[in-house]
Amino acid sequence: MSSSTVVSGHRMPFTQESLRECAWNIGEKGPALSYVPPDSHTAIAFVHPRQGFVHWRIKQDWIDRIAREKGNGWHRSRMVVRVYDVTNIIFTGLNAHRFFDLSINSLTGQLFFGLPQGGTSQLAEAGFVLANGEFIAAARSQTVQFPPDGVSSRTDHAALMVDEKLRVETVANLWEQEAFLTERKKPKLRRGLRVAMFAFESEASGQTGTLATFVSQLAKEVHAQGHSVHVFVPKRENFLQSCEYQGAMYHPLEVRFNNSPIETAQSFARAAESRLKDFPDFDLYHVHEWMAGLAPWLGTRPTVFSITSTEGLRRGKAEPSLLSVEIQKAERDIALTIDCILTPDWLRDRAVQELGVDGRRIHAFPMEGRLPNEWEAPLDIGKVKAEIGFGPLDRVITYVGPIEHACGMDIVIEALPTALGRHGSLRVAVVGLGQMHGHLQSRANDLRVAHAVHLLGHVQGPQLTRILRASEAVILPARHRFHHDEQIVSLARKAGKAVITTHGGPAHLVQHEKTGIITYDNPGSMVWALDRIMGDPKNTERMGQEGKRSEDGTHSWSEVARRYLVLCAENFAELAEKAN
Repeated sequence: MSSSTVVSGHRMPFTQESLRECAWNIGEKGPALSYVPPDSHTAIAFVHPRQGFVHWRIKQDWIDRIAREKGNGWHRSRMVVRVYDVTNIIFTGLNAHRFFDLSINSLTGQLFFGLPQGGTSQLAEAGFVLANGEFIAAARSQTVQFPPDGVSSRTDHAALMVDEKLRVETVANLWEQEAFLTERKKPKLRRGLRVAMFAFESEASGQTGTLATFVSQLAKEVHAQGHSVHVFVPKRENFLQSCEYQGAMYHPLEVRFNNSPIETAQSFARAAESRLKDFPDFDLYHVHEWMAGLAPWLGTRPTVFSITSTEGLRRGKAEPSLLSVEIQKAERDIALTIDCILTPDWLRDRAVQELGVDGRRIHAFPMEGRLPNEWEAPLDIGKVKAEIGFGPLDRVITYVGPIEHACGMDIVIEALPTALGRHGSLRVAVVGLGQMHGHLQSRANDLRVAHAVHLLGHVQGPQLTRILRASEAVILPARHRFHHDEQIVSLARKAGKAVITTHGGPAHLVQHEKTGIITYDNPGSMVWALDRIMGDPKNTERMGQEGKRSEDGTHSWSEVARRYLVLCAENFAELAEKAN
């Protein structure tokens, strides 16, 4: 390569000055400015993970042609560059994750634009938005990858557990590895079991009350968790043949109801034994109350015995009759042949004493549960998030209350730039009205986090219930207590959501790391609290459910069934999954 160049007819050596002079001479001629490309074009480039650069040129003849085609529809159209988030998708023009428009006022130009997070793929189109909302693109850029904010996209507390056979399993929180390993070692009931339940009452056979509800709801939820459930109950006028009810099968038994409960129970046992000959062997028997359990063959395979009272409790302070003594003996005989006995919590100690069995075989169990209400009915969470302007995969933290200085929502806004850097899907829904509404919106715009904050105004009733249920947690970042903040904590409990609050807020209602997070009223502490909630979803859900139980003291029927199956796996090794 030559070590000299020719400038103005003179050969000169390559020096810094000579090269600068060459560049100056070329720049004066402006070859780039004089070049007119044959078509419109758009190009983008990344500046840093959250900032991009776009250049565009739209041909006048293209504009004239589109204007003629659209006629009157062209009036009041405006020129924009539309930027699309096309991360991990093949863009079709309609399937972007999200997009935003940059208003422009010249056919050729360039500008910088910001992005809510790094690690995305972006694409741009220059064109016109018509008055009816239709967008017509003149040119589309190539897709450009923006690098992530940090070395790794994994900025939370999640980890991976790799076993001795190199199988990988996600662990929600690295710091709870001991609890994870302990839970993983617990036996789990194998799927597809055949379960036979025996009871004198059920909803399918027309009864109502605690026993009928427990029998039917437990059967429904055990079926929903992958098992085949058959319930055997006495025949009634409105229950003459087998039927399906909420997934479980119900079968009538020819039972003779006599004056003596013992004889009625024996008739039930004979009818059940005769009916079982029509079925393949069951894996698990469940006897509801002593009258359904006099069959001597019940203890020959895994059997659960559930009772809501004992004969001693029913008799009270009265002197025991011969019949009462006989019933008490029948209860004890059944209990002695069965390894897993369920009672309400308040009855357990008395049952241990009266039945005369090892206390390790009797388990306190939530036998009343709770039917779904507006806080538990099926809900399309993605649709709820869309209704308040967020994406279906966004993770929403909700504030409910007045928008005043004492309530501290400005602290959350100040914490958002850092929190969003760690958890890009974080979104904040603000429910309420107050003097700081305009300030919050303005500050969110200044910090470039407005896309993650939606001020919803006054919301109440079913819509508020839906928003709370679709949230990750409820946040009360108060500097001082405010009126009705206790009611907001109660709503969070009903929704099963953890509560983030401060030492100045209703901290007495929140147990730190048990039903929520208690932090301080400054942005740094709020970042830590949000990171704790967002970084460990399973722990956040656990805190919400713990708060829900403390609110009403009951469990959903699905939770009742889950506990039931865990107890069966722990008490009957032959029903548990075998180790791989």
